Amino acid sequence: MSEPLDEREWLESDGQGGFAMGTISGPATRRYHGLLCIASTPPTARVMLVNTLGESIDGYALDSHHYADSVFPDGATRLVSFSHVPWPTWRYTVAGREVTRELVVLRNPTRTVIRWTSTRGLLVVTPLVSGRDVHALHHENQTLDPSCVERERSVEIAPYPDAIVGVRLSGGIFTRKADWYRRFTYPLERERGLDFEEDLFSPGTVQFDLSLGPALLVLEPATNVRAAIDLPALLAAEAQRRPAEPLPRAADAFVVRATPHGAPRTTVVAGYPWFTDWGRDTFISARGLGLAFGRELEEALLLAWAPFLDGGMIPNRFPDAAPGQTVGAEYNAVDASLWFGLRCAQHLGKETSASTRATLSRCVVDIFEGFLAGTRHHIHVDDDGLVHAGERGLQLTWMDAKVDDWVVTPRSGKPVEVQALWVAMLETGARTLQQDQPAIASEMLERAAWARISFAARFWCESRGWIYDVIDGQMRDETLRPNQLYALGLVRPLVEPERARRALDAVQRELLVPVGLRTRSRDAAYRGTMVGNQRARDSAYHEGIAWPFLLGIYADACQRVRGKVEPGLLDGVLAHLGGPGLGQLAEVFDGDAPYTPRGCPAQAWSVAEVLRVQAGAVAED
Repeated sequence: MSEPLDEREWLESDGQGGFAMGTISGPATRRYHGLLCIASTPPTARVMLVNTLGESIDGYALDSHHYADSVFPDGATRLVSFSHVPWPTWRYTVAGREVTRELVVLRNPTRTVIRWTSTRGLLVVTPLVSGRDVHALHHENQTLDPSCVERERSVEIAPYPDAIVGVRLSGGIFTRKADWYRRFTYPLERERGLDFEEDLFSPGTVQFDLSLGPALLVLEPATNVRAAIDLPALLAAEAQRRPAEPLPRAADAFVVRATPHGAPRTTVVAGYPWFTDWGRDTFISARGLGLAFGRELEEALLLAWAPFLDGGMIPNRFPDAAPGQTVGAEYNAVDASLWFGLRCAQHLGKETSASTRATLSRCVVDIFEGFLAGTRHHIHVDDDGLVHAGERGLQLTWMDAKVDDWVVTPRSGKPVEVQALWVAMLETGARTLQQDQPAIASEMLERAAWARISFAARFWCESRGWIYDVIDGQMRDETLRPNQLYALGLVRPLVEPERARRALDAVQRELLVPVGLRTRSRDAAYRGTMVGNQRARDSAYHEGIAWPFLLGIYADACQRVRGKVEPGLLDGVLAHLGGPGLGQLAEVFDGDAPYTPRGCPAQAWSVAEVLRVQAGAVAED
C-alpha cells in the first residue's frame, strides 16, 4: 500500500464504544480523530474529550495539523517509521537523536497512555481539548470554563460540566496558560460537504526532562484520575491481552462488554468512527466474532439483545444520542430480527444452561409468532408463506441508504434475502426446538416447506438466469444483486441445483471483485465510485459499491452449490489489512478498480465475515 501517511489511519478502542484514532503523520483529517473519546452510556453518547496535543522537543515540533490549505508545524517531516502493533508507535529523528512515541488505550477503565522515550531533551506537551459530542464540531465560546484543578501528579480540566478530563503527569511539570487554538481544518469533512473547521482549548503546557527517563501522559475521565495505578503492569497486561493474529486483533476493536448504569451489556460496535451498535450488524458478525473469542461471546450477545425484543422485532440500532439526551431504539429493519432469531435457533443446538435455553427459545417463538401475526411497518407473512415488508419512506433491508425523504434503494415487498432468512430460522428452529416444543417445531417445519415451494415458483427469472431481487404482486425486480446469495448459501438452496449454479455463475461473473461483491451489476443505473457530498455518496452506497462482508455469504453459496470455495477468495481483501485503515477492513470499496476503500475505515462485519471464511466455517446449519 502506498497511500500518503495522512491517509492511513490507526485505531485504538476501549471496549466500551470509545476510541482514539488518527493518521500516521499526525494531522487530523476527520472530526472523529482524537486521543480520548469516551462513551457516556456505552457504547453510545460519545464525547470527544481530548482532540490532540502540541508536542515539541527542544523547540523541534513532533506534531502537525491542517490549517486551511497548509500543514503546520512541520513535525511530520521528522517521522522515520511507524508501527500499529501491538499499539501505535512512532519513531522520529530530532536533532540527531531518536525519539519514540507510543500510544495505547487501556480498558476498564478507559485511559489513553502516551509515552515518549529519548536520551535527552525538554519535551513540551500542550493538551488541546473540546468536550464535544463526537459528531459535532467545537468553536471558541464564552461558556467554556478555562479553570483547572492542579494536584500533585495530575491536572483536572473541566471545560464543561459533563466533560471533565484528568491528565496524569509522570515527572512532568504543568504550567497554566489558558488559550484558544483556532481553525483546525479537517480535509475529509470538507470533501464530504460538511462543516470542517474547529477551535480547541488548551489549559496550559506540561514539560518533561527526557534525560530523566520516559515521559508519560495519561488522559482519562477525571473520575478515574485520583486512583493510584501501576502503569507498567497495566501496559504489560494490555500487551498480553491483545490477540496475536491480524483478524482477531482487528475484531477485538468491535466487541463491547460494558455496564451502563450498572447493567451488563455485551454488544458490537458496527463500525468506527461513527456507527454504534446495530442489530443486523451484530448478528451477522456474531459467528465470526464467536470464532475469535469463543461461543460464550455469541451467547452473551444473544442474551444482551433479548430484552429489547418487541412485537417480534429487535432494534435496528441504538442511536448515538448526545450526552444527557435519551433516544429510543429504532425498530425499522425486517432482517435484523430474523438474523437474531436464526442465531438464537442455532445456539439452541449447543449445550447451554436451562435459563439461557428458555430465553432463546422464547425469542425464536416470539419472532415466529410476531411475523405470523404481523408487526411494525406492514411486516407479515403473506398467503404464500413468504414475508412481505414495506412502508412508504422507510428502508427496511440492509440496503438502507436514505437522503431526506428519498429511499435510494426501495425494496418494499418480498426481498430475496428476507425469504432466505425466514426459511433458515424456521428450519433451524424446527430442529433445535423439537425436544422442548414439538408442536411449534412441527408448524415451523411445515411453514418452511410452504415458503420453499412458493419461493421456487415465484423468484426464478428464467430470461436472466438468476433470482429476482424483490417481488411484490406482479412486480419483479430483475436487478442482479448479491442478495440472492442468501437463497443459495444460507440454507440448502431455495431453487433447484441447475438454477442455483446458473445464478451463482452470474453473481461471480458480474458482481465478484477482489475486495467483495458489488451491490448491482454494471447496468445503466450502476454507480461504481462513492465520492462527493452525502447525497452523492449515499446514491452509490448500494448501487454498485462493493461490500467485503458479502464474501461470507458468497463462500457459503459456493460451498453449497459447487461443493467448494475457490482458493484465493480472500487474498484481495486481506491485503487491505495493511492499507488505509491500518489493521482493519473498511466498510465498502469502490466497485471499479482500483477498488478504493470508502465509508468507515473499520467495519465489524467486514472483519467478522472474512474471519469466518478464513476459518473455514462456511455453509454451517
